[in-house]
Amino acid sequence: MKHRSNYPFVTLLMLSLATLLASVPSRAVEIVVATVDNADMLNMKKLSRHFEQQNQDIQISWKIVDESVLRRMQASDSKRKRAQYDVYTLGLFEAPIWGSKGRLSPLPEAYQSEPEMKKWIPEIIQGFRYNGEYYALPYYGESSITYYRKDVLRRYGLQMPPQPTWRGIESTLAQLRQASQGEHGRLCLRGKPGWGENVVILATMLNGFGGRWFDEDWRSALAEPAWKETIEFYLSMMAEYGLASSWSNGYSENLQAFIAGQCDIWVDSTAAGGAIAQAPFYSQVDYAAAPSQVTDRGTNWLWSWGFAVPRGSRHKEAAWRFVSWATSDEYHRLVESNFGISQTPPGARHALYENPSYREYASFADITLQAIKSADFDSPSMQPVPYRGIQFIQVEEFQQIGDFIGKKLSVLLERKLTGKPINLEQELVHMSEFVQASRYIAERLRQKGVDAY
Repeated sequence: MKHRSNYPFVTLLMLSLATLLASVPSRAVEIVVATVDNADMLNMKKLSRHFEQQNQDIQISWKIVDESVLRRMQASDSKRKRAQYDVYTLGLFEAPIWGSKGRLSPLPEAYQSEPEMKKWIPEIIQGFRYNGEYYALPYYGESSITYYRKDVLRRYGLQMPPQPTWRGIESTLAQLRQASQGEHGRLCLRGKPGWGENVVILATMLNGFGGRWFDEDWRSALAEPAWKETIEFYLSMMAEYGLASSWSNGYSENLQAFIAGQCDIWVDSTAAGGAIAQAPFYSQVDYAAAPSQVTDRGTNWLWSWGFAVPRGSRHKEAAWRFVSWATSDEYHRLVESNFGISQTPPGARHALYENPSYREYASFADITLQAIKSADFDSPSMQPVPYRGIQFIQVEEFQQIGDFIGKKLSVLLERKLTGKPINLEQELVHMSEFVQASRYIAERLRQKGVDAY
C-alpha cells in the first residue's frame, strides 16, 4: 500500500517558520552611558528615545551619578579589559591623558570627514586630541568672563572696561561702595575647595599676575613672588568685597547670589549666561573679558565636557554612533524644539552661533566665542612652562595637587574672614613641598609603568 508524501507539508512548515523568524527583530545591542546628574544629561536621557527610534538595533541604559562619583567610577572602569560602561562623560583634563594610556577608543575615521570637523569650534575639539587622535567629542564648551550689573555701575557714574584688570575691579568696587554708601560694591568669586572650584579662579589669577605652577625643569614654582602676591590679593579682595562665608561658595552658590542681586560683579564661566538670562534684570547685565593683571596670558580658562568610548567597551560601533548623535546639530535642534533655545548646549558647534534664535536670545554669544578662541592651552603663562593647561595642568597628579591647594586656600579664606591669624609664608612652604612630592611620586610611578591614577 502506498503512503502519501509529507514533503509538501514539511516544506510549507519550514517556509512559514522562516517567515515568522524573519519578522522577529534581532535583539538590540545595549550600551550603557555613564554620565553626570545634571539638567543637561536628564534632558538627553528624555530625548534619547529619538536615537533609539532611528537606531532600532541599539538600546540605551543610563548610569547617572554625582560628578565626584562619576570621576572615580570611570577612572576605575577605564582600566578594565571589559568595561562596564560603553560611553563616558569626561572633560579636557582626562581625555588626552587616558587616551595616551590606551584606556580610550580613538574616534573612528568615519566621523572625521572634513565637512564634519569644520562644524566644531576648533579650540574645543582640539583639546580632546592627543598624538593625532581624537579621544572624545565635545558636548559643550566654556571659558571665563566678567559679568557685571551695568545699571548699577551707570547709576554711580562708573564704567567697566572691555579688558579689566584685577586691581581695576578692586578700584571699581571701592568706588561703588563709597558712592552707594555701602549698598553696592560686592564681588562673587569661588571659595569652595576643589581643583574644579576655587582653584580655577586661583590659577587664572596667578597666570595674570605672572605666576606658574612649575619651572621648565618641573620644580615647584610656589616660592616665586607671584604666588604670594596672588593669594594675598585674593584673600584681601574676598575679605573686603566678597560675600559672607564665601569659603563655601562655588559656581552654583555664586550663580544664585548674582541672580539674587547680592553681588555686582562676578568672574566665572561663560556657561552661566543661559541661567542669568532667566533673571528679571537680564537686560541690565553686561560682559567683559576675564580680568588680567601684568599679562592677559592664561587669564581665561578653557573647559569642555565630552563623550568618549572606553577601549574595553564591547560595543564600540554602537557607542560611537550614539556619541555622534548626542553631540550633533540634529541633537541641538531637538533640544531647542523640546526644551527651548536656552537649553541648547553652548560653546562647541558653530551652528548654534549662526542660529538667529540663539543670537537674539543670547547677548553673551559673542563674548563667549571671543573668550574660547583667545584661550591658549599651550601657552598659559608669561614665563616658560613644561606643561599644557590653563586652570589645570594636564598631568595625572594635578587632581590631588589641585584639591590640596584648593583646601588650603579655602581654609586661609575662612581664617581671613573670621579674623584668625595667617602665616602665608609657612603655608606656601607646605604647599610647595606637597606639590613637589606629588610630582616626584607620580614621575617615579610612570617610570616603573604603574598606572596609579
